[in-house]
Amino acid sequence: MLRYIAAFMLIGGFAASQHANAEPVEIDDLKDNMAKLAAKLPAPAKKQVSYKKDIEPLFKKSCVNCHGPDKRPKGKFRIDTRALALKGGSEGVSIIPAKSKKSPFIYYITDQVIDYEMPPTAKREKYPKLTKEQIGLVLAWIDQGAKYDN
Repeated sequence: MLRYIAAFMLIGGFAASQHANAEPVEIDDLKDNMAKLAAKLPAPAKKQVSYKKDIEPLFKKSCVNCHGPDKRPKGKFRIDTRALALKGGSEGVSIIPAKSKKSPFIYYITDQVIDYEMPPTAKREKYPKLTKEQIGLVLAWIDQGAKYDN
């Protein structure tokens, strides 16, 4: 009997480890998979984040050209103002202040949603993907209220 219990525990441990190393999901499955995808996120920065100093330069370099005021924004999502960013786009609300791990935006910028990788993989030569450290800043910024002024 103990052998069977040990075998089940081993299989359960393997299944749990596979769960933590989840593959990217389809957009329709994002909400149901956020908990396991969150395990792959970098740690939020451990400092007070300034939108003007820390976040705006990242967004200008990698996001605003497609999600700003100069063109019809992709996915109807604008990130250049707080009101528009919190409104969301064609996929609904993307940034939830104080809840980075519940914010779809985080899973887009960490390439965890198929066909919603941001910036798009085909445009990364011009618009660079955020580094783990930069994503940590964005996580902290959202957790600190996603404020556009400090």
